[in-house]
Amino acid sequence: MKQLPTPIFNVMIDGLTQLHLLRLPYAPAAKGLPAVAVAWEKAFLARCEFPENSLSEDCERLQTAFDTVSAAADRWPLPKDIIDHLPPRKPLPALPEPDVVPMPDDVAELLTSLADKMRM
Repeated sequence: MKQLPTPIFNVMIDGLTQLHLLRLPYAPAAKGLPAVAVAWEKAFLARCEFPENSLSEDCERLQTAFDTVSAAADRWPLPKDIIDHLPPRKPLPALPEPDVVPMPDDVAELLTSLADKMRM
């Protein structure tokens, strides 16, 4: 079975613990939390991607989602509630502007000549 990366799994466990400590309505019993963790892990694996090269950022995103939902929750949330509150990833840096190399005169003349011949 596929598993969440360990840092993401640890943030999920911390988030579930945080939610459980709030004693929200419909919260599972403490002895049921390991089974809840398995179910939530499956939900995250089905709906989220956590690439190895962005684990640090994804841990922060997941913690933010748990914090946001915990602050406003009036009942035990679904995994979807956390997923829906994941902040977007930071955009990748833009590529630098390409170096523009001027076209040599002889190539420009050849292209102009070719374009003229195609118009005939």
